[in-house]
Amino acid sequence: MTSKHKFTWRTFVAAIALLLSPAVAHADGGMWLLKLMEQQHLADSLRAAGLEIDPSEVYNENGASLKDVVGLFGGGCTAEVVSADGLIFTNNHCGFDFVHGMSTMEHNYLQEGFYAKSRNEELPTPGLNFVFVREIKDVTNQIVEATADFGEYLRQSEYVLGMFADAVLAESRWANVPGMRVRILPYFGGNQFYAFYEQEYSDVRLVVNIPQNFAQFGENQDNWMWPRHNPDFAVFRIYADAQGNPAEYSESNVPLHCDKFLPISLKGIEEGDFTMVMGFPGSTERYLTASEIQNHVDGLDRPINTMGEVVLDHMKQLMDNDPELNLSMASDYFMIGNTVKNFGGEIEAVRKNRLIERRRAQESDFIAWAVQNGHKEIPSVLSQIDRLTTAYTDTLHDLYLANFGMRQIAMETAWMEVADYVENFKLYKKEGVADSLRTIIFEESTFLTPEELARDKALMKKVLSTYLRHKRLSLSFLPISTPDQVDAYVERLYDESLLTDSTRLAAFLSKPSQKKLDADPWVQLNESMQQYISALAGNLREYFSDLTELDKTYIAAQLERNQWTTAPDANLTLRMTYGHVRDLHPRDGVTYDYQTVIDGMFEKENPADPDYVINEDVRKLYEAGQYGRYARADGKLPACFITDNDITGGNSGSPVINARGELIGLAFDGNIESLSSDLEYNATLQRCISVDIRYVLWCIEYLAQSNYLFDELEIRQ
Repeated sequence: MTSKHKFTWRTFVAAIALLLSPAVAHADGGMWLLKLMEQQHLADSLRAAGLEIDPSEVYNENGASLKDVVGLFGGGCTAEVVSADGLIFTNNHCGFDFVHGMSTMEHNYLQEGFYAKSRNEELPTPGLNFVFVREIKDVTNQIVEATADFGEYLRQSEYVLGMFADAVLAESRWANVPGMRVRILPYFGGNQFYAFYEQEYSDVRLVVNIPQNFAQFGENQDNWMWPRHNPDFAVFRIYADAQGNPAEYSESNVPLHCDKFLPISLKGIEEGDFTMVMGFPGSTERYLTASEIQNHVDGLDRPINTMGEVVLDHMKQLMDNDPELNLSMASDYFMIGNTVKNFGGEIEAVRKNRLIERRRAQESDFIAWAVQNGHKEIPSVLSQIDRLTTAYTDTLHDLYLANFGMRQIAMETAWMEVADYVENFKLYKKEGVADSLRTIIFEESTFLTPEELARDKALMKKVLSTYLRHKRLSLSFLPISTPDQVDAYVERLYDESLLTDSTRLAAFLSKPSQKKLDADPWVQLNESMQQYISALAGNLREYFSDLTELDKTYIAAQLERNQWTTAPDANLTLRMTYGHVRDLHPRDGVTYDYQTVIDGMFEKENPADPDYVINEDVRKLYEAGQYGRYARADGKLPACFITDNDITGGNSGSPVINARGELIGLAFDGNIESLSSDLEYNATLQRCISVDIRYVLWCIEYLAQSNYLFDELEIRQ
């Protein structure tokens, strides 16, 4: 599971409409902001659900708590500290992109695995960081006062809130602490603002990464599916300077000492057991009106799913026939596959669950309450939201369709730099900088090999044909209008452009011509695309500005009705969700058990399908029955389990914690039956899929044989 928030226009809109919900908080859903534990009476709910430790051990502003062992991993996932020496567990797919970047055909850590045998062998992981939350503070009054002259859209924008972050940090007790930063985010549609004081560590090293065909057994076919059998985990370690402060990689850095870390339980699980998940869920939109949900499905899900399926099919054909392409494209294929399947599943789940129809009925009930309680503006607010979403759905659809498709094209030209060079050539030549500018142009250009060019042409043809078949507006960025014109256009685009061939570009820059540049097909395409995006985005400014104001008004009335007892939408900040181990009844006559064992992996084996090929080292261990202390009472090795915890993208890698505050698993996915869960929590259908911690430890001991790690883990029977 990966975060969806990177692909949604809601990253541009800080306010979201609040879900129509009952007047009390429920134990079966909600990504709760720990800062509001007291106000929302979460301690009582946790005890009633089965929590055995004191709630102050979950979140404590004045002492150590579980808050201090869970961190943001790599900017979009979650990881947890499991030893006093900074050892952290997360998902294999969370480290996927970073390990991919470290891998070569000679040292293929992604596909063949990596197992450190001592701390000296732990590998620096470029670009990877781990972020602790040190404090959460209500800054609503400060933000509202400082932005009194701003509209809601501007006030809640990442840009404006980022401007205040440095000042908020400078005035705090964290001002001079190394590695500190502040993120300020809106909650409840901008009715509240909270500052997160976070400390970032940038020296994070790889410890254990099991082979891809084991960690991701089933690949995209099994993604969002239950039952599962893949141990989706990886092990890293946080390093710091001698004083424990964040520092860039250095051989002199030492493992970070952590006073608080998670103990591990080998007791196992039973149906009905209490479970708690802490992490950084990326994005939910559960407070949308019926028309906003329709807009979300038609304007976001459909175009991404439509174009994404085409791109995935193209990549899959290439990867299955070339080992080097299989490695080089693995990370992109994994990310796109997750997103496309997620969005396609959301479309179907919204339909099957009749979410739009039910939300419309809830709105009618709320309107009656609002009018009766003095909120006579609410009917008008809902009507205006309906008008806006209806008017702009097609604009959003075409923008996503075009942008997502064109982002997959490998060819990149420095067309703007070339245009500037040509326009000012005489001046640059006179000033003696023409040669250096030509060097810059070549450095910023992408020149493809003949093989790469052929692949990129093929993909471009598929992308443009898909765009022309599915676009809804008359406005287009292409000089052609029908799919049958695409092949000839793409051939001309790549073969005749001055910018797609280094020899042609060099000759042109030595004797530039504005007339030739203006006639260049690649320049024309880029200029047209820029104008197209600008036109559509410009049309959306009114939409987002008006919608933000309306949402805040609507949410304020909702908060009054439910007395502030509902959880805010996810926004990649630290949250807690609690629930229980539960089986699944997705449809009539079908029941899924709450736990799987490794035997199921071998039942799925299919040598003819690359997604279901068994790792041979795992086969040897399985056939020998070497499970040790990790086997269940019946001798089976536990693999994965499901709970009704409320999670979404960003929760990947989150610890699943039992009633005693012990680690029992790592969350890594959800189920396809509930892919509308970002829009509505459904206790009957929504499941959090986790790898059993016993499976993780078995892999570390028997497969990786990284036995030095057991000296620092606190393992309880």
